[in-house]
Amino acid sequence: MNVDYPIKEIIQRARLGRKSIYPFKNEKFKFSIFGATIYQENKRFFTLDDIIITPPQFTPLRLKKAIELVNREPIYHDVETKSEIGGFKTSIPFIQSSMGSQDDWNIVSVYSAKACAKKGVIYGIGENVASTWGYDKRINDNQPCFIERILSYLDNCKEDLGGVVIQQNEEDAFDELWNKIYSDKRLDQYIQEGKIAFEIKAGQGAKAGLGGEKIVDRMTAKRLKDKYIIYPDPDSVDAEYYERHSSPDIFTEEILYNRIRKIKNDYPRVKVWLKTGPYRDLDCVIDIASKAGADCVVIDGKEGGTGMSPTIALQDLGLPALACLKKIYDARKRGVTTSLVLSGRLYNGSHLVKAVGLGASGIAAGRAFLISSYAYPLSEKVISSNLYSNPIIRAIQKILRIPNEKSIQFISNYIETVEIETKMLVSAVGKYNIKDLKNEDFASFYKEIAQMFQIKYIYESEMIEKHFEKQLFDDFKNIYPNKS
Repeated sequence: MNVDYPIKEIIQRARLGRKSIYPFKNEKFKFSIFGATIYQENKRFFTLDDIIITPPQFTPLRLKKAIELVNREPIYHDVETKSEIGGFKTSIPFIQSSMGSQDDWNIVSVYSAKACAKKGVIYGIGENVASTWGYDKRINDNQPCFIERILSYLDNCKEDLGGVVIQQNEEDAFDELWNKIYSDKRLDQYIQEGKIAFEIKAGQGAKAGLGGEKIVDRMTAKRLKDKYIIYPDPDSVDAEYYERHSSPDIFTEEILYNRIRKIKNDYPRVKVWLKTGPYRDLDCVIDIASKAGADCVVIDGKEGGTGMSPTIALQDLGLPALACLKKIYDARKRGVTTSLVLSGRLYNGSHLVKAVGLGASGIAAGRAFLISSYAYPLSEKVISSNLYSNPIIRAIQKILRIPNEKSIQFISNYIETVEIETKMLVSAVGKYNIKDLKNEDFASFYKEIAQMFQIKYIYESEMIEKHFEKQLFDDFKNIYPNKS
């Protein structure tokens, strides 16, 4: 099985924390004589890795920071990464995506909740959790229910940082999930504090245009039959497994606008977020959401992952994350100020810096948190071989009580690596607030990308660039002679 997601790298981050940022040879932290790995296999489309960060020699903002500090010169620790996204303050513009009911995630979700709360970042709860695992009582003794997930975060949340984002799909709506949350006395304090957002699920990267797909056993299929489309019929067919289909929502421009307005009207004390996918009409989606008053739009590129997406969907549906970032970039040029978050195989400080510098409010990740939570011994082989479905592995995990509280530290370590890398890269361009990043800080290996984001093409000489700038200016003056 060929797994091209950087599993080993994320496990290394989760185990070693900040030490993993450097190219160490082994766990005794001797430097590798080979340095860091910088090459990768050819890929099918452009990614954020095709953009580089270009530090300048002359750094007036570094001088300004040094004057502010008085007694020393600035270092990367002085970079400010605190941000506001979708009505929430966060220590770093990095979000744990709204992950749903999938078994391997749900069992570690409470640990991720505590780690995200500890680090002051926003935490998402995806669809189907309450309907699959129960709202406030466990349906399965080994799996936490919905209320455990949300309170694991909120009860550990820092006063001034963070927030929880909660999805509701058609099946959750059947059980009136958002109504339950809004009227739940255990959550009333947090609603009053503005710590909760409701997120409309309008799509995701790995299966744009498709609904939620999951494989379940016969007992589960029978239990869920009244809420979901199950194939084949578990009451009449004895099969090895059953497909649980969650229908995609139906949207028109008017439906989306009215949906956002209705939620804002029905639940005035919560924020309203929209999670959408890599659609060709993203420009229109962003504009409608902004006009309707959405607090945040999360846009998932086609690289966004899920273990249950059809292979053909992963290969051929939707726009890559870099193309989605271009939609965000264009929205900013149109004057859109709504929080816009990018996701889709983004997992390190470089991805965060590039996305924010080119218009995004932050980035979100899902799989990286899942992998980090399982960063136990031998986990590289277990995850890479997809052995979590193996009953022997399951038995070993149960005996060793894996996952456990150690997952909190793993995930915290991982978040810390992203934070430190972000600060390093921002300071490298001579800036000390992530909000100061601009086009000038980036260049690309490819002319197409350079043109997309109006950044430098690294192999083009300054003289040629200036010639084209002058030519454009002369052309503009010829067409509009009265414009200054």
